[in-house]
Amino acid sequence: MSPTRAPGAVAPALTAELRAVLACERLARNRERLSGWIEQDRRNQAARVSGGWLAGALWPVLQGLGTQPVVSLALGALARGWQQRAPVTSLPAPPLETQALGAAWAVVRRHPKASLTAAVIAGAALLWSRRRRSPS
Repeated sequence: MSPTRAPGAVAPALTAELRAVLACERLARNRERLSGWIEQDRRNQAARVSGGWLAGALWPVLQGLGTQPVVSLALGALARGWQQRAPVTSLPAPPLETQALGAAWAVVRRHPKASLTAAVIAGAALLWSRRRRSPS
């Protein structure tokens, strides 16, 4: 007859040997996962290096842009504008400028500091480009 436990009884504790075996297996899995990540990073670096110095310099910037909500909103507005060029539907869609303004306003409300920083950087870049183009 097999022993039965009461409903509130605790399961028997793991032995030291069993805990050591489980820890070794977990360590082996983590080492495999880590080596896979390192190898993937090496392949990514080799791909960036083969793209030239400009591609290598721009890659971190492009990765950072992918996480910005402004970029995703701008891409969404561009995609909607592109879809508007499709055959006419029954209801006219608002103009692209209105959609872009609405998206920009939503971003400014949600991320005021990031929006101000982006506006300052864009203004400085615009002034710098105009100053370079104008003959002195």
